[in-house]
Amino acid sequence: MGMGQLTKLRKQVADLEQEKPAKSATRIPGAPVAVAPVASSRPSGPAKSGRTSVDSDPDEEEGEEDRRGDERRRVLGDMFRQWAESDAGKRMQETQNKRKAGRLFGPLVEDLSLGEEDREYFLEIAGGSAGAEDALWGELMTAGDGDREKILENWEAENSERSAAMKEFLNDDSDWERYQNYESRLEEHEQVQGLRRAMEGAGVPLTSEQEAQLVEVMYDARQQTGMTERWQGRGVLNQLDEPGIADRLETDWQSNQEAMSSGVSSVLSPEQV
Repeated sequence: MGMGQLTKLRKQVADLEQEKPAKSATRIPGAPVAVAPVASSRPSGPAKSGRTSVDSDPDEEEGEEDRRGDERRRVLGDMFRQWAESDAGKRMQETQNKRKAGRLFGPLVEDLSLGEEDREYFLEIAGGSAGAEDALWGELMTAGDGDREKILENWEAENSERSAAMKEFLNDDSDWERYQNYESRLEEHEQVQGLRRAMEGAGVPLTSEQEAQLVEVMYDARQQTGMTERWQGRGVLNQLDEPGIADRLETDWQSNQEAMSSGVSSVLSPEQV
């Protein structure tokens, strides 16, 4: 999970777990709105029944705020899913995924020596994998508690279908193994691409050997700290079930950075550190 993804995700999860949304928050179209009572034209004073006014129950107010928050998330989730399931939404998502796959899987595509037609088909399948985690987060964070398990099961089934399609397409055990190894390190390949651009801008470019070593260092750190199990796939569902997700994400990400810092430093030259 790169810095850009972390920043965006940190904001999303912080908004998600707010227990009392601000009264001035922008209303999502279609969400219920609390209407202020119409002021009475009668002079102020005791009611005709003689009953004294009763202060509102703080617990009831908090419960009402929670219900409004749930309703806002439900409406947002419905809008998200309707767009994602529309023809226009699917075309846009497929285009974005394919473009991302072309950028991230580029080195592997070259190694496999795929022709133009095979390359397009490869990127079509790989594109689903490249955008899978972001899509899962988006759906789960805007879904109601009762819908999340089904969303995750569908996501897992789609992943299995993509894997089967890719294995059949490659039709070679060694190529399939290369793909699996590359895909499992896709997050690290994306981070190294960002680091490459930064180093080139600073005038101290990375060598291809350094890039390969950095991918392994970052991957090993992610496995060592358990980031994969906690923040990908079913781990996402478990995280959303517990409060304090934003703080946990920040803590785990910092631990991951510390775990790989020494390895990264050993790969980079003094000028690059």
